[in-house]
Amino acid sequence: MQKTTIIGMIIHRKNLIGDYRVKEENRSNHIKTISKIIVIVFLVFVIVMVSARYLTDEDFRSYIDTNILKKEVSETTLNAIEIDSETNPTIYSYDKYITILSKNKLKEYTANGKVEVELDVNVAVPLIASNGKYMVIAEKDGQKIYLISGTNILWNGEIEGNISNINVNKNGYISVVIKNTTYKSVVAFFDLTGKELFRTYLSTSYVVCTDISPNNKYLAIGEVDYSGTVIKSNVKIISVDDAQKDPENCIVYTYESDNGEIITNMNYQNKDFVICMFNDYIQKVTTQSNERLYENKDKDLFIDINLNDTIAIIDKQSSGLFSYEYEVIVKNTNNKSESLYILNSDLPKTMSTSGNNIALNLGNEVQIINTSGWLLKKYISSKQIKGIVVGDTIVGIIYKNRIEIISL
Repeated sequence: MQKTTIIGMIIHRKNLIGDYRVKEENRSNHIKTISKIIVIVFLVFVIVMVSARYLTDEDFRSYIDTNILKKEVSETTLNAIEIDSETNPTIYSYDKYITILSKNKLKEYTANGKVEVELDVNVAVPLIASNGKYMVIAEKDGQKIYLISGTNILWNGEIEGNISNINVNKNGYISVVIKNTTYKSVVAFFDLTGKELFRTYLSTSYVVCTDISPNNKYLAIGEVDYSGTVIKSNVKIISVDDAQKDPENCIVYTYESDNGEIITNMNYQNKDFVICMFNDYIQKVTTQSNERLYENKDKDLFIDINLNDTIAIIDKQSSGLFSYEYEVIVKNTNNKSESLYILNSDLPKTMSTSGNNIALNLGNEVQIINTSGWLLKKYISSKQIKGIVVGDTIVGIIYKNRIEIISL
């Protein structure tokens, strides 16, 4: 009996010790959990405070961009391409390449400044357009045309008439505006292989611009009619399928501009609508309707619609009796939301765009932002910048005898 009692006491003691250890482990785990929560809350608080200051304090944002995020670069830290200005090279950028066309040779450079490929492109005065991975080059007022993707010429040929304008969509489909025929303008439409699918003939108006929807289903034509007492511009949406079957009855929608307005540019930003720029406003046109997106203002310096889902406007705001500051307004064409980027600088010289990238030439400085209004890169130069070319992942800063390369 005594032995049994002792064994029971030992077991009971072990149970007490076990319960104590479990309680201690639970208590330790609870403390660890609370500690983790405190750390997470603290980090979230710090992130929120830093983000808020980054957004509102320009000096702090400049410090972070320069010293921590390393967004500031200069001519001494970048790869460069040497150029011969005496040959009058045509410099262009698309996708991940900077291209130089000179003496019927097209050289494509990547971000390391090395030649990726050299192609024979027999064009003296080029017209160039690009979209994504495709670039089309044509002879201005001539017949030759080339479609290029990456390091290859996909097709080339000659077109009857004189080429005055070209366009390519993200799938390599091309529209070509032709003049000096029996018609005021002719628009020829080609697929990726170079097969001509149809032509549209305009007898009373001149075609200023064209664009092709991303799904290849629609061709938008911007035309100006000078025949009446008042200048009128029209945007016609053509069904590609219908145009191949019945070219006379392929227009699915027509937008007529205000009197005296001239269309200057257009850009399909998705398969459903094309953004159209006129002298004094920007219009959104679909296959069934149209909508006014923006009325130009006197304070607007530059407006660009060649972006993904947005338009960009640089305007000036008074900051004193005889002083101004400049800002970039990026307006979303889907939901009309706006992003703002403040430029505390002199008057911007130019604005260049591609995809989601906006490059601002400020003379001795280039600021590259995205369509969300965030700074991507700031380039500082000791000399006046001649020009900028912008691709989807690359930017070229042009001087007389070289091109500095910024990789995004």
